[in-house]
Amino acid sequence: MRDRKIGMGLLGCGNIANIHAEAIQHVPSLRLAAVCDRSAESACRLAEHWGVPRYTDPDRFLSDPGVEVVSICTPSGTHGELGCAAARAGKHVLVEKPIEVSLAAADALIDACEKAGVRLGVSFQSRFLDAPRALKNLVASGRLGRPVMAGAHIKWYRSPEYYRSAAWRGTLALDGGGALINQAIHTVDLLRWTMGPVASVSAFSGRLLHEQIEGEDTLVAALRFQSGALGIVEAGTSVYPGFKRRLELSGTEGSVILDGDNISVWALRDGSASPIPASRDVADGSANPMAIDFEGHRRVMADFADAVLAGRDPFVDGHEGRQSLELVLAIYAAANSRKR
Repeated sequence: MRDRKIGMGLLGCGNIANIHAEAIQHVPSLRLAAVCDRSAESACRLAEHWGVPRYTDPDRFLSDPGVEVVSICTPSGTHGELGCAAARAGKHVLVEKPIEVSLAAADALIDACEKAGVRLGVSFQSRFLDAPRALKNLVASGRLGRPVMAGAHIKWYRSPEYYRSAAWRGTLALDGGGALINQAIHTVDLLRWTMGPVASVSAFSGRLLHEQIEGEDTLVAALRFQSGALGIVEAGTSVYPGFKRRLELSGTEGSVILDGDNISVWALRDGSASPIPASRDVADGSANPMAIDFEGHRRVMADFADAVLAGRDPFVDGHEGRQSLELVLAIYAAANSRKR
């Protein structure tokens, strides 16, 4: 069984679908089986490039027996509906981040996949990279000591043309908001993953550059973790020219900093050196949303394919993917209400 190739279909043929298609080619246990998009032009372009069948009707796509896994690359606010339909059709489901834009929709998707007996995964590829995993292991092992302070800094830039290029971007219904839930969520996910649950948040947000969007382009939040540690989040698409994402973790035994996908500071009382050598960043979305290598998604898909074949949950399943959404929505609620 482990020698066969699982057929994966792409639902949604926008920019990120190209990364998914490339990643599939580098997972021995996967093959690209078909693509689907309501735009015939988008579906045709991707299908012709990779030489696979194309659909514009999701129902026909989901009835294709060659499609065993559906990778959903559509706007965030459609993940739940389409994922539930895929689960009902007996397909395993992998969704792009975030899992959805509301907890109710996320829970419905999780429930649908569990009832159908299919696997559900969320593409948080940063969790699969070597440097973030080293930070996670450092905190979990206790070598950082008692957590004291942490910060996620995603000070990026997007041009007005970026938001004009797709009508769903920056909308509440389909994007779920702005900079926090779209651009910053990978780093916020790492913050929550490494530091543990958050007890309370306070926040401010605004549209300080892109007044035409519904969501925010600038946000700051203060967090108190259940451990007692304090944290901050800076998220923006308003910071020209854009800077690499940064994750800072400090405990009683030292501090570590992730710049982009690399550890730039590893300063522990025990004098140890960083276990991860510097390498090329897999992604740098500071100014270009498509400055992404397929390696992160390749690791996501390799894990998901193995989960399907082994009958186990993927590394980032629906419940894990829900955690970052819960934190993001709490930050939005704090910003909107001006309450903790």
